[in-house]
Amino acid sequence: MSFKTALVLPLIAFTLLAGCDKPAEQKPVAKAAPSPSTSYLETIKARDKLIVGVFSDKPPFGFVNEQGHYVGFDTDLGKRFAKDLLGDEKKVEFVVVEPASRIPFLQSDKVDLILANMTVTPERSEAVDFTHPNLRVAVQALVPEASPVKTLDDLASKTTIVTTGTTADIWLTKNHPDWKVLKFERNS
Repeated sequence: MSFKTALVLPLIAFTLLAGCDKPAEQKPVAKAAPSPSTSYLETIKARDKLIVGVFSDKPPFGFVNEQGHYVGFDTDLGKRFAKDLLGDEKKVEFVVVEPASRIPFLQSDKVDLILANMTVTPERSEAVDFTHPNLRVAVQALVPEASPVKTLDDLASKTTIVTTGTTADIWLTKNHPDWKVLKFERNS
């Protein structure tokens, strides 16, 4: 399971090692049991398709355009992984995930990897493995310029909207359980 979320590093290693041949004078030796990552790579290759979890409503990262195609930074990465692993960027299937479904989809093998931004937290790190971050963001409050909200504490008397399963949802629930938080399943 840990390979799935750490696919980037093994793909790089796989790409670098793909052209290496074993020297002719080398004699066969006892083989170790295949590692989970090798086994999972073979599963993907045998299926001839990479299944990637992405958001469908979060431009410019991942969204569905007017023609019904998945586009964005995350989908471009998914296509590149498919090309590097399977030789064709079209051998990728995108599966829509929501913030709360990312980890369960990995754990239930609905997807091979997630390319839908997710903050690394200690709790999430216990459930799945992460690659090195490719993007750093912060939780922020968006209010009109004329709003009386100037500090975090000013939100205590307001209704705060978050997406279920996001870092903002988890943090507010843990640190401000008395605040009124309105949760939505989707980003849009």
